[in-house]
Amino acid sequence: MDDFRKLVISAFESARFSHTAIEKSKDGTAQYKFFYSVATGGKIQRIDVVLRVDENLDKSKRCASCFLRLTMIPDLPSLQSSSWMLQYDLSRQVFSAIDQAYASIHDLGRKSMDADFGFNYINKWRGERNLYENSFVGIDPSSLKTMIIDAYSVAGFKLAGDATKDSILSELTFSFPIAPDQTEGVVYKISLASQLDASNRCYPCEISEVYDPHQRLPAAGLSGMSSRLTLESRFTAARMQALEKLKSGTEHYLRPETVFTIPPKPAPLGSPRPQIQPPIVT
Repeated sequence: MDDFRKLVISAFESARFSHTAIEKSKDGTAQYKFFYSVATGGKIQRIDVVLRVDENLDKSKRCASCFLRLTMIPDLPSLQSSSWMLQYDLSRQVFSAIDQAYASIHDLGRKSMDADFGFNYINKWRGERNLYENSFVGIDPSSLKTMIIDAYSVAGFKLAGDATKDSILSELTFSFPIAPDQTEGVVYKISLASQLDASNRCYPCEISEVYDPHQRLPAAGLSGMSSRLTLESRFTAARMQALEKLKSGTEHYLRPETVFTIPPKPAPLGSPRPQIQPPIVT
């Protein structure tokens, strides 16, 4: 039993966890308690981690069947409402460290493993992921907006509105002209979600594309029929031009370890909205 505990604790300590206690819970499982020091925003934040273990012993107090049941972060619900950068730092550092600890347990405990069960573990860390499409740090939010407006204006979009939704969300609305002589066009939006540091710079600011490809388009009229026929190809080219220009201008500010992603284009403009199939009752 002591060897099993030593194996588990040393594996977590080698992954930079600090062991604090082993406690028995009401359901009979043992709780191995650790904490991890997360570096975030120039500070260190302690994150508690609990590993629940079934310690089934034989008469000699040796493992008859000891197995790792669950690793959890007790404060995770409250941490999910904390700043995005803390959530990103926590995910990258703590989850990858948990994976490292399990890999060590697998490697060092291979000889004592029950061959009938094997080692069943799925990595928790699956790479950097943003809450929205693209994430930026260190840039003034107004400068980021200017870059967005410039990129889309050069590509032929016309700015139609700049609305603040709440303390975090704002929205830039553009119109892509169906024909040169028409004021109305395709409604296209960029959503900007912002959290700021002490200097009021993005920490981070994240943008995402928002538009409905099935939106009702303005009537083209006889003179605009030829423009309507080329709308899809013109819009696709203009959208890609704007996104490429935005990528080029903002890559320096991308959140560390992330890349600028161009979202896949959905259905063609003006295509019929898919019908929702009614549930089949049996």
